[in-house]
Amino acid sequence: MGALLKAYGRLFVRSWCPDYGGTLKGVSPRRWLVMALFWPLFALLQAINGAGLLLDYLLFPDFRRVRVREPLFVVGVPRSGTTFLHRLLAGDRERFTTTALWELIFAPSITQRFFWRGVGRLDALVGAPLSRLFFRLERWVLGGLDDVHQTGLRDPEEDYLALLPVLGCFLLVLAVPDPALWRLTYADRDLPAAEKRRLMAAYRRFVQRHLYFHGEHRTFLSKNPSFTPFMATLADAFPDARFIGCLRNPTAAVPSQINSIVIGGKLFDGRDTADYWREGFLAMLDYYYRHLLEQLDGLPEGRGALSVMENLAAAPGESVSGFYRTFGWTPSPAYRAFLDGEDRRAAGYRSGHRYSLENLGVDPGRLAATFGWVYDRFGYPRPGD
Repeated sequence: MGALLKAYGRLFVRSWCPDYGGTLKGVSPRRWLVMALFWPLFALLQAINGAGLLLDYLLFPDFRRVRVREPLFVVGVPRSGTTFLHRLLAGDRERFTTTALWELIFAPSITQRFFWRGVGRLDALVGAPLSRLFFRLERWVLGGLDDVHQTGLRDPEEDYLALLPVLGCFLLVLAVPDPALWRLTYADRDLPAAEKRRLMAAYRRFVQRHLYFHGEHRTFLSKNPSFTPFMATLADAFPDARFIGCLRNPTAAVPSQINSIVIGGKLFDGRDTADYWREGFLAMLDYYYRHLLEQLDGLPEGRGALSVMENLAAAPGESVSGFYRTFGWTPSPAYRAFLDGEDRRAAGYRSGHRYSLENLGVDPGRLAATFGWVYDRFGYPRPGD
């Protein structure tokens, strides 16, 4: 606990005037204002959630006996269809249970989930005025992010937020561009063994809590591109886990991800930090592509599958059925019908994302040089072809 508090203190100090790799100097008034709002809200939320997690040991101590059986991890390169695949798989409600955004932010504990379930039932008895207000606030807060990552508090979401209290969530790098957080993007390679064990112990408790509340007979479904550098660590922590790794043409995936992070960086700092994020994410994504394929190739038969975005988008139902065959699973008739409907809808889908390599400072030649082996292995046209 002492080491964790010390790490929090270090990030707090560095957050006000971070070192952007020497690309920027001086103080950002925008960052100081954002940090003045961020830290009190963040500390309050962590205190409330921490109290809930402690109460679980008193009120629901049996959660620690829940067995986590054959969890499925959807990992991969960011912006490569992980969200789409996650929501397709989450449609199999008989088999899977997955995390919703509201649980990750406001109810990581069993205690909080039962509390909010009770509030929801009381609200429904009086005509659901709180639910309607909640929905309006949700759209006001999250609606502006729809072009980057469409989500709602009740939608299935990435569970990296489960590791936020123990500083295992890479998303914090937007608030604090710090080497300690960047190290999470090379976790299997760079994190000490003790740090990996600490993070996996915290994550296992989170999964056990989730299964205790939603039904321990179900399979836990995780979607988290930030777990790609943790694949070996996860495979050791959950020896019967399955993995689906997602990738996409680098010409689409790389600028799309850089666009997302540049928007986030601008929100927190106000200055042009595109150079910093571009350099960091080009190196990170190169590692992601390599590590993803290396780890999938090293998994025992029947435990890993590869999802190529272009194939998934064209035939989602057929792709998911192939994953089920790989893992020895049989989809129910209801889920088969759901997948058939997704195949019919796929024919009319067109992505709204259009990004320019030049506008994002990604030189096509450098993109081709960095990811040339990906273009060659999967037959993707190179930038400019």
